[in-house]
Amino acid sequence: METCMVYLVNKQRTSKIPVGTLTERRGAERGNNIVGLLKLAAMRHNVSLGQTIQIKFRGIVAEMEIRVVKGSRTI
Repeated sequence: METCMVYLVNKQRTSKIPVGTLTERRGAERGNNIVGLLKLAAMRHNVSLGQTIQIKFRGIVAEMEIRVVKGSRTI
C-alpha cells in the first residue's frame, strides 16, 4: 500500500493547500488509470464544485477540476 498527497489548487493565487492523504490499496499495477485515483480523492476529501484537486502519486502529478454536467455532479 502506498500513500499519495491530495491538494486543493488555487490557480488565481498559484498556491496548493494540502487536504490529506489517500492510500492506494489496489494490488495490481494501476498503470495509466490515475483518473480513478483522482475521483476517489475528490469523494473522500469532500471537494466542492468548481475546485481543482491535485495528487502526487509515484512521481506523477495529476490535476482535475470538479464541475457540473446536466445538473449532476461529475468529475
